[in-house]
Amino acid sequence: MSIITLDERGRLTLPQEIRGRVDAKRFIAYVENGEIKLTPLPEPRELKGSLKTPWSVEELEEEGEKNVLKRN
Repeated sequence: MSIITLDERGRLTLPQEIRGRVDAKRFIAYVENGEIKLTPLPEPRELKGSLKTPWSVEELEEEGEKNVLKRN
C-alpha cells in the first residue's frame, strides 16, 4: 500500500511497486462510492489481427474513448 499525492497540476504518479504489478499504460478512471477506481485497458495494437473488423484499430480506439467519456 502506498500514499500518493496530487501534484500542482492534479496529476498522480503510480509507484513502481504498483506499476510493476499491472501490465498496462492506459486506464479507465471513474469514481465509485467516493473512491477513484482505475481499470487497465489492453493496448489496441496488441490485439491487431486477433479480430476481423471493417474498422481500423485507430477508429475503434477513438470510438471506445468517446463511449467512455459519454458514460461520465
